[in-house]
Amino acid sequence: MSNRHRHRDDREEYGRGGYRDRTASAGYRRDYDNRRGNGGERDYYRQGGGGGGRGRGGGDYGPRPQQQRRYQSSFVGQKRGREEAEAVDPKKQFVRRLMRLGEPGPLSEGDKTTAGDTVEKTIDNALWAFKQEIKHQTENLVDIVLEAAVSCSHKTLHYALLLGLLHGENPDWVSSFIGAAGQRFERELQAGEVVGPRLLLRLFACLTHTSVLHSNDVLGLMERTVDVAMKQATAGADPSGLTWQPWCDQLVYAVLGALVWGGARLKAAASDEHEALMQKVQQYMDARLTQESVELRPMYGANDATDAVAASDSGGAGFLGQLWHAVQVLRQEPQTLQQQEDIDPNDPDAPQHHDDPEPPLQQLEIQGIPMQLVTAYVNKLKGQAVELPPISLPDAVPGVEFDAAQLGLVGRAEVAIKLQGRYPARGGMRILESQYTDGSRGALERFIAEEMIIDLLAAFDAHRVELAQMLCSGLPLPYDYSGLLCETLFAQLLRLPHPRLTPVAFSALIAHTALLRPAFPRYLAGSVRQLYLRLQFLAPELAGRLADVLAHFISNMSFRWPWDKYRMGLAQPPGGPQRTFLIAVLHDLVKLTSWDHQLLLQETPAEFLALLGDQPGFVGLPMPLPYPPPAAPPAGLPAVQQLQLQQQQGGGGTDGQGEVQQVPEARDEGGDEQMTEADGSAAAAGDSTVHEQDAAAGSAAGTDEAMQHIEQQQQQQQSEAGPSLRQQAGGDAAMAEADAGQQEQQQPEVQDPEMLWAGKLLGVMQSRPPPEYKPLTYEQVIEWIDKQEVRGCKRC
Repeated sequence: MSNRHRHRDDREEYGRGGYRDRTASAGYRRDYDNRRGNGGERDYYRQGGGGGGRGRGGGDYGPRPQQQRRYQSSFVGQKRGREEAEAVDPKKQFVRRLMRLGEPGPLSEGDKTTAGDTVEKTIDNALWAFKQEIKHQTENLVDIVLEAAVSCSHKTLHYALLLGLLHGENPDWVSSFIGAAGQRFERELQAGEVVGPRLLLRLFACLTHTSVLHSNDVLGLMERTVDVAMKQATAGADPSGLTWQPWCDQLVYAVLGALVWGGARLKAAASDEHEALMQKVQQYMDARLTQESVELRPMYGANDATDAVAASDSGGAGFLGQLWHAVQVLRQEPQTLQQQEDIDPNDPDAPQHHDDPEPPLQQLEIQGIPMQLVTAYVNKLKGQAVELPPISLPDAVPGVEFDAAQLGLVGRAEVAIKLQGRYPARGGMRILESQYTDGSRGALERFIAEEMIIDLLAAFDAHRVELAQMLCSGLPLPYDYSGLLCETLFAQLLRLPHPRLTPVAFSALIAHTALLRPAFPRYLAGSVRQLYLRLQFLAPELAGRLADVLAHFISNMSFRWPWDKYRMGLAQPPGGPQRTFLIAVLHDLVKLTSWDHQLLLQETPAEFLALLGDQPGFVGLPMPLPYPPPAAPPAGLPAVQQLQLQQQQGGGGTDGQGEVQQVPEARDEGGDEQMTEADGSAAAAGDSTVHEQDAAAGSAAGTDEAMQHIEQQQQQQQSEAGPSLRQQAGGDAAMAEADAGQQEQQQPEVQDPEMLWAGKLLGVMQSRPPPEYKPLTYEQVIEWIDKQEVRGCKRC
């Protein structure tokens, strides 16, 4: 067999789709055979035969395909033949395929092998990689797919299609996956979690489209879920509904969301069960007590009765009623093709219809749910549907130990606060006009798009860059949703009682989104403008959040903002809502930069900068009082006593003029020998000073009488001080003998190095000059704080 045929068989062995995927990690290029030096259009594996470029002669002994691909991989993107291609982890590559399923383009920045692929091609490649992971028995493969279905919930139908295609070839693995999904649904629901079960129930509804699950089983699980909520609503244990309605609303919300993803196909597969479920949901909607969360309204008033911004309750209890009203469209019967064919096209009174009428099921399909993918693979979805595993549902509200009837008023209040914190409002607010967000689309289209955005915010809040990329280009929406995306982000920012993310996180996300989606800044400016006009009704806390996010956005956009549209706040008196908002934004900009930032001063009009006032200034701390100078020695004392008094006060001696002469203290870190030498030099300096003073005094007297008088005084003073000096000299001698004996005893012992360092440190501390000023007292600091007057704050 020649190398040419071996190469062809190698391609047939891997398959057309799989061959490209397997060699993609090694950097294989199909146009390698056309490079120069390889014989032009000749086959790459033909190394000999005379004319093969760098051939090694004729014959069929060229390199094997596996060796040739490894050698060839070092040519692409690297120095020729010197380095091997970087190994790619197949498991990580499979996870990337799951996350980028349905998104044409490269899997990573440096990957150019999948550029230009279609949506169908990404599904085929992921299916091939899926089979390889099952073949190699990858650990935790079921958990990986489950986590992908929950995290990237906007691709629920894509994952359902992938599982449906795999179900026809490997039904055992898909059955094990369904069992694991049912166990996770039951476990999380028993623990009181609602996000995971809601997304898994959505997956179950989509799996009915790909012939993996029976429609009756999924509708039966939905009906049992509504029965749990209905049981709590009709029990009558708590007439206020605060101890059970937040939990029950979440259950019914999950069922309605799954019905939307099931669509008309789920109804067509089991119409009786579908209608029975709708009737039970209607009974619960009539039995629930709180129909609207008035306390969660972000607006305290409205401009008029038609103001949709003021009618929002942050996605509280009123959202479920709006969703139920939108789901009513699923009860409509689509017009059949037979009815359309009976219409006579020549009759002028007959209703007009399109030349290519849509099938009945597609008339009620939602654009945000790409059902055309299922239609494209309908011939390959031939697996036999499996049954759902038995799933038990909680009978009572999880986390509530006692029945509401047994709790008192305080106990019910504690349970209500706990449930409101565990199941907060969904968040939702109409800011822009519907023509900029919804267009001519229905309410279910808006619900699907909002669900995709909100679920991504909850799943990828720690990965802001990836989150912005998914929000801008990863949603399977065939229309421009920039306005709806902007409105949803602001609605989640202004959600009560707490935003879904921190204002700083929303600032970074909005900045990234504005850079990735060119149409986004226009809708952002419109949203801020609409909220600015309603600041007199907006809650002050929400106005503060908006000011923080707007200041961050302006600082990230080189301080460019249409300030001219906000001049109405300049004409308001101090304390006006718009004026206060502008001052808050400007103060936040100053905090982010500085008072003299060049771009801030250039891009902001002077009349707006005037709202900041003068730059704040602070008065310095009062000067501390200096330490009092040492007391001067009394006049007339002999030089010896002056020297002793000066040494007691920390000084040295006196000079010939009778003034204090500072003798520097000779302190060494070395030990006692240098200290003894310093004391001797200080004593000698004192004696010389005494002689100089006596000579100066004798010359100043001028007469013998003065000399005699001075001698008499000195003799009298020496006689008085003699006993004390002799006693002191005796004590010094005794101390010297004791020190000498102690040194003799300590000579054989080795001194501790830590003690040596401690002695040196003590010597350094003692050699430091005394402080020049006294420290301020607590009363002085308090008095200084009370006297401060900060200028430039004009918030009022």
